[in-house]
Amino acid sequence: REDVAHHVVGPPENDGVGGSIQRMGTSLPSPSPLPCEEVRVVSLLPSLTEIVAQLGKGEQLVGITHECDFPPDVVMGKKVVTESFVDPKASQREINDRVVESLAQNNSLYALREGAFRDARPTHVLTQSLCDVCAVNFEQVKSKCSRLLADDPYKLLSVEPQTLRDVRDSIQVVGASLDCSRAAIDEALARFDEGRASVRERVHRRLDRRRPKVALLEWFDPLFTGGHWIHEMVEDAGGSYGLTRPGERSAVMTRSDLAAYDPDVIVLAPCGFDLDRCERDAKKILYDPEGEHFEWWSGLRAVRESEVYACDGNQYFSRPSPRLVEGIEILAEVLHGVATTPRGEEGARWRRLELPPR
Repeated sequence: REDVAHHVVGPPENDGVGGSIQRMGTSLPSPSPLPCEEVRVVSLLPSLTEIVAQLGKGEQLVGITHECDFPPDVVMGKKVVTESFVDPKASQREINDRVVESLAQNNSLYALREGAFRDARPTHVLTQSLCDVCAVNFEQVKSKCSRLLADDPYKLLSVEPQTLRDVRDSIQVVGASLDCSRAAIDEALARFDEGRASVRERVHRRLDRRRPKVALLEWFDPLFTGGHWIHEMVEDAGGSYGLTRPGERSAVMTRSDLAAYDPDVIVLAPCGFDLDRCERDAKKILYDPEGEHFEWWSGLRAVRESEVYACDGNQYFSRPSPRLVEGIEILAEVLHGVATTPRGEEGARWRRLELPPR
C-alpha cells in the first residue's frame, strides 16, 4: 500500500510479556493462531463489536464496552469491561469542557474495569488508538493487558480507520485476526460494498441538478465539523462537502465559518447521541428564541428554508462500522428523497427541524 493512512494491520509487535500487539501498518496479517483452541474476544469499541458480530463471531465475545448496544441479541448479557468518567446527561458544553480538561491533563475519559477484564480471560483484545475521546486510551489498554493477562497468551489489535476504505479494510483485518473463514470475510465485505453501490446508483438517477452543499455538525456547542469518513458519505449520497477532506479529523468551527460556507443543507449528528437527544439539544441550544445562539442560527439560509435534519449520530455517523452505509442512506433520503429502505420516512431515522413560529 502506498500510504499507511490506508489503515491495515502490520506485523505483530511483542509487548514483552505474554501478548502480541498488532498496529496499523502496511500489509495485511496472516492469521497466527494462539496456542489455544478457544477464541475469547473483548471488544473495546462499539464499531468493532459490530464487525465481530457481522463476521459471525458474536458468540466469541466475552467482554464489551458500556457503549456497545448493537446488535442487541449479541451484546445482551455480555460482560461490560469499561466505564466512563463523562456524565452522558450533561450539556454539550459541559461535556466538551470535561473532554478538553481531561486531554489537557493527559487523563483518560474511560477506564477498564480490571476485575471484569481479567475475569473475561480474552485471547483477543480489539481496540483503537485514533481518538482518546472515543475509547479507553491505547497506552492504558496496552499496560493493563500486560499486567492483567500476563499468565496467558493474547493478541492486542488496534484498528484506526479514517476513511470508508479504511472501514472496509478493518473488516478484513479483524476477520483475519480472529481466523474467520474467507467466506465470512468476503460476505461482510460484499455487504458493505453492495450497500454503498446501491445508494450511489439510486442517487445517480436523481442527480439532475447540482449537488447540494452539506454541512454535517457532530457537535453544536461548540460547533464541530464532521470529519474522517463524513466527506465520502456525503459524496456517496449525492451531496458536496467542503468542511473537511476525506480522512481529515473533525475540527472546531466558528459561527462565521458556517455562515460563510452557506450550506444548502445542515445535518445534525452529534457524536454519541441518539435521534431523540439530538433533537432535544438542537431545540434547546439552537432553536430557543431566548437562547444565545438563536439570532445567528436563525439567519442561516438552510435554517430559514427548513433544510436542517436531526439524525442519530451515535448509530450511523460516529462509529466506523458497516452501518455507516445506513448513514449514507439517511443522507440520500434527506438530500434527494431517495427512500433506500422501508425506514426511509421521516421520524424513523431523521427529523426535519423548523424555526418556531414568530
